[in-house]
Amino acid sequence: MGRKAWRIGLALVAAAGIAAAAASVGSGAPKGSKGLIIMFGPASSNNYVAQLFKGAMEEAKAQGYDLKIIQNNFDQPTEDNQVQQQLASGQKPLAYGWWPSDNKAGIGSQRALAQSGVPVFMVNQLPIKGTEKYWVAYAGVNDVYNGFVAGKMILRARATLVKGGHKLHSKGGNLIEVGFPAGYSAGTDRDKGFAQAIKGSGIKIIASQPAGFDPAAGFKIGSQLIAANKSKGIDLVYSQNSALNDGVIQALQEAGYQPGKDVMAVGGTCHGNIKPLQQGLEFGTGLQAARLEGVYMLQAMARYLETKKVVPGVYQSPPLPNKAPPLRVVHRYNFIPNPPVYQNTVNKIKLWGFTVKQLCTY
Repeated sequence: MGRKAWRIGLALVAAAGIAAAAASVGSGAPKGSKGLIIMFGPASSNNYVAQLFKGAMEEAKAQGYDLKIIQNNFDQPTEDNQVQQQLASGQKPLAYGWWPSDNKAGIGSQRALAQSGVPVFMVNQLPIKGTEKYWVAYAGVNDVYNGFVAGKMILRARATLVKGGHKLHSKGGNLIEVGFPAGYSAGTDRDKGFAQAIKGSGIKIIASQPAGFDPAAGFKIGSQLIAANKSKGIDLVYSQNSALNDGVIQALQEAGYQPGKDVMAVGGTCHGNIKPLQQGLEFGTGLQAARLEGVYMLQAMARYLETKKVVPGVYQSPPLPNKAPPLRVVHRYNFIPNPPVYQNTVNKIKLWGFTVKQLCTY
């Protein structure tokens, strides 16, 4: 399953705020540092982003680098302005981390960063076709694989429903989807992986709508989709992260459904709260750990700065339970694990020495 998802991944291939490690503000790295790395990314008011930045700053310190993170409120024009300001400042870091708010709309800024002569690492958002010259390597999540894992969990959820005596409302079951904001490429990538996983299953997606990232957005859009489609019958729910799923689950309950019994809800990424999963209200989610993603992307940057080498192809870091495998070589694509988690494994599974509770509750 993993290799298949990797191939999918390769085929696809408002005010500014600044959060920085201590002493990183200024024209360069502090004395004793190996040098400065600058990352552009969304606002840490999003708790997944905050955890990712926490891991990145911890790893930068461990590797001996100074890290400055320039934030935007998921707004590409703001991020574009930040790039221009950074380039005009004359400050030249050792590397840039590029996390666009809108992958397509941000190509101009990505190109400008690359043309500065500083190596650019794509992080969190998979690179898109036509940008190959503007980045050295990608390190982070594989959102196509994330969607693929979620699709496999949906198939398992459907089988559980049928085994429990539930009668599906269509041959393969009716599904509604609540996703990330329109234009956010992680959502597009997850949809592609999800479609690949359920292809031929007969599952009917009767409604799909972008929402946001948090429970409030999930509840709002979920309530609308449930009201509009209740007469058709809803068997399955896919939310692109578990925070959205929390809101959708609440909306299902208010509409008279019993999540875990007469409808099954799957989340794409554990995100801040595992109680619905522990209680069986959420059928399953992906263990895409924000903190470990931040650590991993800084490891990749540090390894490149040491070796100046990138190996073609894909490296999928294995989901070892007790210790993170060393990143000895930087590949063109470097992915963190994303194992599925279910109610019966949520209190047992470990990833790289951390429990699900440690990685998913923040």
